[in-house]
Amino acid sequence: YDPKALDNYKYVVSWLKEWACTRQFGLGTFLPWDPVWVIESLSDSTIYMAYYTIAHYLQGEDNLNGDSSKSPEKIDPKDLTPAVFDYIYRKGALPEGCNIPVESLDKMKNEFRYWYPMNLRVSAKDLIPNHLTMALFNHAAIWDDEPGLWPRGYYTNGHVLVDAEKMSKSKGNFLMMNETVENYSADATRFACADAGDSLDDANFSRETADNAILSLITEETWICETLASTDLRTDGEMNIMDKVLVNETNRLITAATTAFSTMQFREGLQKGWFEFLLARSEYRSWCQDSEIPMHKEVVRKWAEALVILICPVCPHWSENMWGKLGKEGLAVRAPWPVADEEDKMLTRQADFLRSGLKKFRSQVGKAKKAVEKASILVADTYPQWKIDILLWMQQQYSEETKSFPDTFMKDLKGWTGQNISDKKMIKFAMQFAAFMKNEVGEVGSVALDVHLPFDQQSVLESSMKYIKAQLVL
Repeated sequence: YDPKALDNYKYVVSWLKEWACTRQFGLGTFLPWDPVWVIESLSDSTIYMAYYTIAHYLQGEDNLNGDSSKSPEKIDPKDLTPAVFDYIYRKGALPEGCNIPVESLDKMKNEFRYWYPMNLRVSAKDLIPNHLTMALFNHAAIWDDEPGLWPRGYYTNGHVLVDAEKMSKSKGNFLMMNETVENYSADATRFACADAGDSLDDANFSRETADNAILSLITEETWICETLASTDLRTDGEMNIMDKVLVNETNRLITAATTAFSTMQFREGLQKGWFEFLLARSEYRSWCQDSEIPMHKEVVRKWAEALVILICPVCPHWSENMWGKLGKEGLAVRAPWPVADEEDKMLTRQADFLRSGLKKFRSQVGKAKKAVEKASILVADTYPQWKIDILLWMQQQYSEETKSFPDTFMKDLKGWTGQNISDKKMIKFAMQFAAFMKNEVGEVGSVALDVHLPFDQQSVLESSMKYIKAQLVL
């Protein structure tokens, strides 16, 4: 799940053959043909996941010593011969003279086949150079004829810091799980854990984040319930531009959060499925208030239902509570994952244009020496010639087949500007514009390279004029 982790595995594979497989001291299994030597414990124990699948038949509860009288299937450890394990794990022949009933053997065999292969192993990054890599080799050695039983995924993480410091009793920042849940609740604790980080670097559990999560969850619960119960919402079928923008943002963020969660990027998933979700709603709410237009009930409901399910992997208790308050039956955890319509990238560009334009307008108002009461916005419907020239050149560089520019794009751009633009300041602007448009292409595709503006900027501004005036206090 992490390119750096994959590089670490490849590095370990290159030298692991030098790791001694036996030693003469410590815990472990004696080498069958030479009891002086002990099989190196790490290399001997890394398919125990397979044992987990049948342990409840062999040992049961509170039976670490292997007492056969406590075995749910009444199995004596002495009867667990290599032939028995071959039958259970390796599709071997039914062992002759075995004291274990065939029914019990088949139960264990079926149980193993049900749970294997191991879809995901979550562990610490410091086990990559030994345990985890050895597990790959041991699975490949034992099930050499069944690659389908080899581990399918590993996720590794660093250690946990508290407020960016190593946990230490002397510092008073040592947190126990029960204590943390009691102080912040289970959901806020999970929220802070999800926000702690996704990489191999040490994760940082922030107590401030946990505190803020409590407030945020309560605030959103109140707002959603009160807003959907309000009679002030619009219920007509007509949607204005910002209704469409919030629906489009909801679709975009559902897709982004789904991608993040499916790749074990919980911090990124939280960013898309919670923080950016709230930002999109806040922008919509502000636009509606300043434009003196009520919010649309179905738009708010779609946003709220998606939010509740997207945050469910992180804050399940909050989601279950909200699912019921939204009038939904059953459990949120069993509800279908939100289905997103395809993002309207042109609508996304229009929203970005309004957002970035307002940011620039605020900056201009802030720089004014006197109070600003009036303002004029100049809108162009075409690019200046120097930008058109760059866009035409970029069209030639872009490959529709690979949906990308060549790896030498920036080098080629530097050469092209040097030959076609004499003003050094303009070369700088040209490089910046080309880099910006290259990112735009990554967002919306080759349509970003059209020399004609893809949408009516004046119409977007005019539809938001009340909002702009209110935001700029004009």
